[in-house]
Amino acid sequence: MRADKQHICLITPCLPTATGPWGGIHTHTGMVIRLLIKNGCRVTVIAPEQPRGAAETGYDLVLMRAGIRDFLAPHWFEALRTAFSGVLEKSRPDRIFSESYYALGLEKAAAGIPVTAFVHNFHLVHFQKLFSEVDSPRALAYFSLITIPRLFSHMFRYEIPFLHRSEKVISVSQHNAGLLKRYYRLPQEKVAVLHNWVETDIFSPCPAAKAAAKLELGLNAETTVFLAVGSLWRPKGFHIAIEAFKRLAQRRQETVLLLAGAGPYEARLKRAAGESLLSGRIRFLGEVQRTKLPPLYNAADIFLMPSIHPEGLAYTLIEAMSSGLPIIATALGGNIETAGDTGLLVPCGDVRAMETAMLELAANRILRERLAGCARARALELFSENTAREKIRTLLQ
Repeated sequence: MRADKQHICLITPCLPTATGPWGGIHTHTGMVIRLLIKNGCRVTVIAPEQPRGAAETGYDLVLMRAGIRDFLAPHWFEALRTAFSGVLEKSRPDRIFSESYYALGLEKAAAGIPVTAFVHNFHLVHFQKLFSEVDSPRALAYFSLITIPRLFSHMFRYEIPFLHRSEKVISVSQHNAGLLKRYYRLPQEKVAVLHNWVETDIFSPCPAAKAAAKLELGLNAETTVFLAVGSLWRPKGFHIAIEAFKRLAQRRQETVLLLAGAGPYEARLKRAAGESLLSGRIRFLGEVQRTKLPPLYNAADIFLMPSIHPEGLAYTLIEAMSSGLPIIATALGGNIETAGDTGLLVPCGDVRAMETAMLELAANRILRERLAGCARARALELFSENTAREKIRTLLQ
């Protein structure tokens, strides 16, 4: 069947909205929906919750009578099957797309309909991520006694069997695809890679607007602005960026670190910022709507990705690259694959190495401009909507 005539049913735990959360499955769901519609597909989305704010249009939405917190409970499966039965009554889908294993439970109802699973950070990666949160004896006890049994139970009972039953498993990075084949024993031919992508026309460099964007933040045009974007929790490594910047700030006065995001680690990070927070050298911007991110990237000069756990393929990293920002990232997982040789990669958790890289880029405008051009070119080549559109069309055919 032609790719542009197919009816796709997407099962997702969350829907994207202009004012809702960004990153991860929220962003990916919205990107997939828009891409399928542009490819001429009819899209039906089954989701467990009413989105916060106005949902996007152009697709059929079926809401389950269950919340995301009910996932894997008996009434979750009943609600999912009921919602899918309503879809079947109107039009049988040609293919089911499942964010992670949220389509689990439809095997009988969807017999004969191929299932494609999009895999982001699966349970094996979650294990690494949650372990990186352990920073006290109490946290270690909870991780050992509660988190590990629950995580491995879900992985072996639900996640791995579902992925093996799926016709195709789509990973966001070669790094994660390798883990799936090695540890989940998925066959080579079952696993494909479709990198996350961004709207490169929206996330684009605008040198003429940089001074105005800085002024809106109360900064002068000559200030070197470091930016980190993401949830404020320990795996993102923002505490590493803060310590490195505090050292840098003693040597270079016209520098500022902006942190955009919210999360449970915020109070600790603010305490770690200390006098730099009080003086305005380190600024916490809170959660920024995704529509407000492009001008924020334009105000920045250098983007930081100090993760202490392996990222899959972080949207914020490719957004920054597409916006023409030079990158400093930890040499872990998808960061290596994303940045390639267009940025400076530093060892995980190494404050001194992070400081050295920050100082190098702050002091060398020519290097910044060269890396910025390389980052933009790489984003256009690998992480653009056009590239993803061709790959997903091939997948549908």
